[in-house]
Amino acid sequence: MFRFILFIILTININIQASTKVICELEGTYSITYEDVTKNFLAEGIDLFRNLAVQTQQSIFLLQKAKTNFAEEFWQKDPIAVTQYWEINKDDTMAKLNYVFEPAPIWINPEAKWVEKNSEKGIEILATMMPGDVHPVFNDYKVDLYRISNTVNWFTGKGRIDGDIWLSKTDGSKNKNPKVEIQASGKCSPQARKF
Repeated sequence: MFRFILFIILTININIQASTKVICELEGTYSITYEDVTKNFLAEGIDLFRNLAVQTQQSIFLLQKAKTNFAEEFWQKDPIAVTQYWEINKDDTMAKLNYVFEPAPIWINPEAKWVEKNSEKGIEILATMMPGDVHPVFNDYKVDLYRISNTVNWFTGKGRIDGDIWLSKTDGSKNKNPKVEIQASGKCSPQARKF
Protein backbone atom coordinates (compact mmCIF):
# COMPACT_ATOMS: atom_id res chain seq x y z
CA MET A 1 0.00 0.00 0.00
CA PHE A 2 2.82 2.41 0.90
CA ARG A 3 4.54 1.72 -2.45
CA PHE A 4 1.29 2.42 -4.29
CA ILE A 5 0.85 5.80 -2.54
CA LEU A 6 4.52 6.65 -3.18
CA PHE A 7 4.04 5.76 -6.87
CA ILE A 8 1.00 8.07 -7.10
CA ILE A 9 2.88 10.94 -5.41
CA LEU A 10 5.86 10.51 -7.75
CA THR A 11 3.54 10.37 -10.78
CA ILE A 12 1.83 13.61 -9.70
CA ASN A 13 5.21 15.30 -9.20
CA ILE A 14 6.43 14.15 -12.62
CA ASN A 15 3.23 15.44 -14.26
CA ILE A 16 3.48 18.78 -12.43
CA GLN A 17 7.10 19.20 -13.52
CA ALA A 18 6.26 18.25 -17.12
CA SER A 19 5.49 21.87 -18.00
CA THR A 20 8.10 24.27 -19.36
CA LYS A 21 8.46 27.80 -18.04
CA VAL A 22 9.36 30.45 -20.61
CA ILE A 23 10.04 34.15 -20.15
CA CYS A 24 9.73 36.68 -22.98
CA GLU A 25 11.15 40.18 -22.67
CA LEU A 26 9.42 42.51 -25.13
CA GLU A 27 9.88 46.15 -26.10
CA GLY A 28 7.56 48.31 -28.12
CA THR A 29 5.14 51.22 -28.01
CA TYR A 30 2.01 52.17 -26.13
CA SER A 31 -0.01 54.63 -28.22
CA ILE A 32 -3.19 56.48 -27.30
CA THR A 33 -5.46 58.97 -29.01
CA TYR A 34 -8.74 60.58 -28.03
CA GLU A 35 -9.71 61.57 -31.59
CA ASP A 36 -12.85 60.14 -33.21
CA VAL A 37 -12.64 57.88 -36.24
CA THR A 38 -14.86 57.76 -39.30
CA LYS A 39 -17.83 55.69 -38.15
CA ASN A 40 -18.10 53.42 -41.20
CA PHE A 41 -14.65 51.79 -40.72
CA LEU A 42 -15.17 51.48 -36.98
CA ALA A 43 -18.67 50.00 -37.36
CA GLU A 44 -17.53 47.46 -39.99
CA GLY A 45 -14.51 46.46 -37.90
CA ILE A 46 -16.58 46.02 -34.75
CA ASP A 47 -19.18 43.93 -36.59
CA LEU A 48 -16.44 41.59 -37.79
CA PHE A 49 -14.95 41.37 -34.28
CA ARG A 50 -18.29 40.49 -32.65
CA ASN A 51 -17.48 36.81 -33.06
CA LEU A 52 -14.17 37.30 -31.28
CA ALA A 53 -13.10 33.67 -31.39
CA VAL A 54 -12.78 34.00 -35.17
CA GLN A 55 -10.33 36.66 -36.28
CA THR A 56 -10.18 37.12 -40.04
CA GLN A 57 -7.71 38.96 -42.25
CA GLN A 58 -10.59 41.21 -43.33
CA SER A 59 -11.37 42.26 -39.74
CA ILE A 60 -7.69 43.01 -39.07
CA PHE A 61 -7.50 45.00 -42.32
CA LEU A 62 -10.55 47.10 -41.39
CA LEU A 63 -9.15 47.80 -37.94
CA GLN A 64 -5.82 48.93 -39.43
CA LYS A 65 -7.72 51.06 -41.98
CA ALA A 66 -9.71 52.72 -39.18
CA LYS A 67 -6.48 53.46 -37.29
CA THR A 68 -4.90 55.12 -40.34
CA ASN A 69 -7.76 57.66 -40.36
CA PHE A 70 -5.93 59.34 -37.47
CA ALA A 71 -3.05 61.58 -38.42
CA GLU A 72 0.27 60.45 -36.95
CA GLU A 73 0.43 63.52 -34.69
CA PHE A 74 -2.86 62.55 -32.99
CA TRP A 75 -1.22 59.44 -31.47
CA GLN A 76 0.71 59.94 -28.24
CA LYS A 77 3.39 57.23 -28.44
CA ASP A 78 5.43 56.11 -25.45
CA PRO A 79 7.92 53.25 -25.08
CA ILE A 80 6.70 50.19 -23.19
CA ALA A 81 8.39 47.06 -21.85
CA VAL A 82 6.38 43.85 -21.40
CA THR A 83 7.50 40.65 -19.70
CA GLN A 84 5.48 37.52 -20.48
CA TYR A 85 5.67 34.54 -18.11
CA TRP A 86 4.48 31.44 -19.98
CA GLU A 87 4.00 27.99 -18.50
CA ILE A 88 3.58 25.51 -21.36
CA ASN A 89 2.36 21.93 -21.01
CA LYS A 90 4.10 18.95 -22.55
CA ASP A 91 1.43 18.86 -25.30
CA ASP A 92 2.28 22.48 -26.32
CA THR A 93 -0.83 24.00 -24.73
CA MET A 94 -0.76 26.87 -22.28
CA ALA A 95 -0.89 26.05 -18.57
CA LYS A 96 -0.52 29.65 -17.44
CA LEU A 97 0.28 33.11 -18.81
CA ASN A 98 1.03 36.24 -16.84
CA TYR A 99 2.42 39.45 -18.22
CA VAL A 100 3.73 42.65 -16.67
CA PHE A 101 3.81 46.09 -18.32
CA GLU A 102 6.25 48.93 -17.57
CA PRO A 103 4.60 51.42 -17.46
CA ALA A 104 1.25 49.69 -16.91
CA PRO A 105 -1.57 50.82 -19.24
CA ILE A 106 -4.59 51.59 -17.06
CA TRP A 107 -7.04 50.30 -19.68
CA ILE A 108 -6.04 46.59 -19.39
CA ASN A 109 -8.76 44.31 -18.00
CA PRO A 110 -7.15 41.29 -16.29
CA GLU A 111 -10.55 39.54 -16.18
CA ALA A 112 -11.17 39.69 -19.94
CA LYS A 113 -12.36 36.49 -21.63
CA TRP A 114 -9.58 34.66 -23.45
CA VAL A 115 -9.23 31.88 -26.00
CA GLU A 116 -6.18 29.82 -26.87
CA LYS A 117 -5.18 29.16 -30.47
CA ASN A 118 -2.53 26.52 -31.04
CA SER A 119 -0.72 26.04 -34.32
CA GLU A 120 2.42 24.38 -35.59
CA LYS A 121 4.21 27.72 -35.12
CA GLY A 122 3.24 28.32 -31.50
CA ILE A 123 0.52 29.58 -29.16
CA GLU A 124 -1.68 32.68 -29.32
CA ILE A 125 -3.76 33.80 -26.35
CA LEU A 126 -6.46 36.26 -27.41
CA ALA A 127 -8.11 38.21 -24.58
CA THR A 128 -11.35 39.96 -25.56
CA MET A 129 -14.37 41.84 -24.32
CA MET A 130 -17.66 42.16 -26.17
CA PRO A 131 -18.63 45.50 -27.74
CA GLY A 132 -21.03 47.32 -25.41
CA ASP A 133 -19.62 45.76 -22.21
CA VAL A 134 -18.92 48.29 -19.48
CA HIS A 135 -15.21 48.44 -18.66
CA PRO A 136 -14.80 46.94 -15.15
CA VAL A 137 -12.14 49.44 -14.06
CA PHE A 138 -13.80 52.55 -15.54
CA ASN A 139 -17.60 52.29 -15.18
CA ASP A 140 -18.20 55.43 -17.26
CA TYR A 141 -16.71 53.75 -20.39
CA LYS A 142 -18.08 50.98 -22.59
CA VAL A 143 -16.08 48.80 -24.95
CA ASP A 144 -16.11 49.43 -28.68
CA LEU A 145 -13.20 47.05 -29.31
CA TYR A 146 -11.00 45.09 -26.89
CA ARG A 147 -8.43 42.55 -28.05
CA ILE A 148 -5.04 41.71 -26.56
CA SER A 149 -3.05 39.03 -28.41
CA ASN A 150 -0.06 37.34 -26.73
CA THR A 151 1.98 34.96 -28.88
CA VAL A 152 5.05 32.79 -28.57
CA ASN A 153 6.72 31.23 -31.63
CA TRP A 154 8.41 27.82 -31.29
CA PHE A 155 10.79 28.31 -34.22
CA THR A 156 11.97 31.91 -33.88
CA GLY A 157 12.03 31.91 -30.08
CA LYS A 158 10.20 35.24 -30.09
CA GLY A 159 7.19 36.58 -28.25
CA ARG A 160 4.77 39.32 -29.21
CA ILE A 161 1.89 41.29 -27.77
CA ASP A 162 -0.58 43.29 -29.87
CA GLY A 163 -3.45 45.14 -28.30
CA ASP A 164 -6.29 47.38 -29.39
CA ILE A 165 -8.62 48.89 -26.80
CA TRP A 166 -11.24 51.37 -27.99
CA LEU A 167 -13.66 52.77 -25.44
CA SER A 168 -16.46 55.33 -25.53
CA LYS A 169 -18.39 57.18 -22.84
CA THR A 170 -21.49 55.37 -21.59
CA ASP A 171 -23.44 58.64 -21.65
CA GLY A 172 -22.78 58.98 -25.41
CA SER A 173 -20.75 62.17 -25.14
CA LYS A 174 -17.89 62.67 -27.58
CA ASN A 175 -14.41 63.80 -26.53
CA LYS A 176 -12.04 61.84 -24.35
CA ASN A 177 -12.96 58.46 -25.88
CA PRO A 178 -9.62 56.61 -25.62
CA LYS A 179 -8.23 54.44 -28.39
CA VAL A 180 -5.18 52.49 -27.25
CA GLU A 181 -2.71 50.48 -29.31
CA ILE A 182 -0.03 48.26 -27.74
CA GLN A 183 2.68 46.65 -29.85
CA ALA A 184 5.78 44.94 -28.48
CA SER A 185 8.02 42.06 -29.49
CA GLY A 186 11.19 40.41 -28.28
CA LYS A 187 13.07 37.23 -27.46
CA CYS A 188 11.96 34.34 -25.28
CA SER A 189 14.10 31.96 -23.26
CA PRO A 190 13.68 29.30 -20.60
CA GLN A 191 12.70 30.95 -17.36
CA ALA A 192 15.49 30.85 -14.79
CA ARG A 193 16.33 32.88 -11.70
CA LYS A 194 19.18 35.34 -12.17
CA PHE A 195 19.64 36.06 -8.47
